[in-house]
Amino acid sequence: MIEKDAKRAIALGYFDGVHCGHQALMRLAVQRAQENGAVSSVFTFDVHPDTVITGQPVPLITSEARRRDEIRELGGVDEVIFGHFNDEMRNMDWRRFVDDVLVGQFHACWIITGENNRFGYRGQGTPERLREECVRLGIGCDIVESVKIDNIVVSSTYIRQQIAAGNLERAAQFLGHPYTIAGAVQHGRRVGRTLGFRTVNLALPKEMQAPPFGVYVSRVIAGGQSHIAVTNIGVHPTFGEGDAACVEPHILDFDGDLYGAFVQVQLLHFLRPERRFDDSEQLKAAISDDVAQTRAWFETARK
Repeated sequence: MIEKDAKRAIALGYFDGVHCGHQALMRLAVQRAQENGAVSSVFTFDVHPDTVITGQPVPLITSEARRRDEIRELGGVDEVIFGHFNDEMRNMDWRRFVDDVLVGQFHACWIITGENNRFGYRGQGTPERLREECVRLGIGCDIVESVKIDNIVVSSTYIRQQIAAGNLERAAQFLGHPYTIAGAVQHGRRVGRTLGFRTVNLALPKEMQAPPFGVYVSRVIAGGQSHIAVTNIGVHPTFGEGDAACVEPHILDFDGDLYGAFVQVQLLHFLRPERRFDDSEQLKAAISDDVAQTRAWFETARK
């Protein structure tokens, strides 16, 4: 249990996807916390600020239900603090945010942020102003340079573009981990069972940046175990089952019951677009080929 008035080393940002750049900030927060006998923390928001500012939802890399766990697991911090981003927060003066919220409410002894982060009313809180304010308050401050890969700045925006285009390997390179869809396994229509390819079924979180509908080489993490899978994302065009998108991994060489379990589906490689087949036999043949390609992909990856 973390004491309410414990001093904190706080990494500041939204951290969608917890990519390589985010992880660099959080590693430094952990280091500063250890050096200062403090709690390593992340301060983020429950809603993406651009969603409130523009009125248009920002498609997310990490689902709302998964964000806290992903930040803690990948960032290694002790706690994740969610601020409520509403009109009051949107219009808050940047200095008041630092003085009253980060320091006054959460007892920040050190603040870490990226060189491109902006906060406070109209983004007037710049890294340079933050550094000056921290000096005035007598607390530590680190402004972390952007991480680059192939001379491209690692950013959530760029990663969303790669996911939307189906470039899962590129997205994973910039994330530092596979793009993952997580959730509780639901009951489906049992179509896969009739075809001889049982699937586990998850809803595609509406707030997430969806990859192209299609079939993917994937890995399913369930109960601490990792399983090879071939995953379809889409709307069942062959059976005309409507337009509600779902995520359906067929786990290879697995015969267990995962209904109700929380699973993670890591999408690793795009195999083919979703398409409508003339009959179930054509669909079965296509799935068999998907399975063969998935096995071959993993065999190649092991070499």
